[in-house]
Amino acid sequence: MAQPAAPRRRESDDRPRPALIAPTPPGPLGAPDPDGVLRSIDMALGAARKGRRHLVLLAISVSDDPAPAAEARLEQVATIVRNMVRGTDGIWRDGPRSIAVLLADVDGPSVEPVLARIRLRLKKQMPGRTRMGRSAAAPGIGAADLLDLARGDRER
Repeated sequence: MAQPAAPRRRESDDRPRPALIAPTPPGPLGAPDPDGVLRSIDMALGAARKGRRHLVLLAISVSDDPAPAAEARLEQVATIVRNMVRGTDGIWRDGPRSIAVLLADVDGPSVEPVLARIRLRLKKQMPGRTRMGRSAAAPGIGAADLLDLARGDRER
């Protein structure tokens, strides 16, 4: 009886995939830039569709404390999240008290451990101060709708 043939592999199977988005520069997040965030998400969506890759968007907000405290807390949240995600994931400030985090090449069951670690870390280091929602990029969805879905999930 003949042995089954080994699965055929493409030469590209061993190559690393290019990043969907440019790495987020280290340091403070800067001023909110909602239009820039939407443009960045839209570009990542286009690249993901072209390469048949997955994206998950997180919307994280801090509680409504006085402005100086909220600003410091938002920077602290961004630092916590930045230290937990890969360099190929993006973090942007999309509002005065919120950030958007784009996780590339994860979806479904593979994203759940990442989300659980981020939730637990934020809950431990900032109890009752943050809310997090997520949305997965469905075919044909635009950046604004993806961000609205993540924000809506956050408010549950």
